[in-house]
Amino acid sequence: KQLTRGYLRPSWGDRPEFVSLSMGGNDIGFKELVTLCIYSIPNPMDPFMECADALSRSQRLVNSRKFVNDAIKVLIATLEQGTSRRGDSFKIYVTGYAQFFNEQTTQCNDVSFRPSFLKMMLKEKQYLTLEKRRALNKIARDLNAGLREAVMRASIGAAGQIFFIDYDRQFQGHRFCDRVEPNPNDAETWFFTYGANQAAIGNFLDSIPQVQEVFGGHSNRTMSYAELVQVIAEAAGNDQEKRDILVDLTRVFHPKLAGHRIIERRLRDVVIATRARPPPLRDAPVGDAKA
Repeated sequence: KQLTRGYLRPSWGDRPEFVSLSMGGNDIGFKELVTLCIYSIPNPMDPFMECADALSRSQRLVNSRKFVNDAIKVLIATLEQGTSRRGDSFKIYVTGYAQFFNEQTTQCNDVSFRPSFLKMMLKEKQYLTLEKRRALNKIARDLNAGLREAVMRASIGAAGQIFFIDYDRQFQGHRFCDRVEPNPNDAETWFFTYGANQAAIGNFLDSIPQVQEVFGGHSNRTMSYAELVQVIAEAAGNDQEKRDILVDLTRVFHPKLAGHRIIERRLRDVVIATRARPPPLRDAPVGDAKA
């Protein structure tokens, strides 16, 4: 998990001025929410899990004290490592999450993002109803609230060193269902979804025996999402077309370049506003005071 494994990447360098962290999504079951509730894909670890189960689990996890406490542990460990190399000028910037959906419109109520390539699927088609969009957005808001609280609590005794970056407002008008869906090529929607290459994706996945075993409904085999990605990566090998398919599979519901540019600008603005410290005022030596 992001919070409990303590991943720190890229490498620190000798005297880092700051790090930016994005964390928490995997710990509250982000992958299960997207695969089950959006794409109707079974959970490879638990084929009997339904969307309602995933929603309930994620809501419970994101509102738990454990989530906040685990985030605090990561922040304190990161702060200790950074200050040991840079001193008290070292800073941490925690980026939040944007809500995925317009939750006011009814135009998506009968829309499904279930991809056409998953012919072996057994799950009932999921629709982007108002209720579901609001439930998923609430989890994103609660995730931001938990991270914000962790930043606040970890900052006790480290004032001016840990900051939360909220960019959700900048995604207004660029969420799913702001326009007609599905439309994966809409440049104004700042999240990825599956595109026009679904036939190629299907042919590739159908050629991987382990994928067929997990999703074909003919065996009891299960695997984690990380194991599944590893299996697909090994099947892709050095074939660039297949490696591109792997990218398409793993980037869904992540920001597109336009979204990342907004996140970068928000991060840059906060870094500039918080990293500069004026030099301390000094008493002018006797005889050097200027009139």
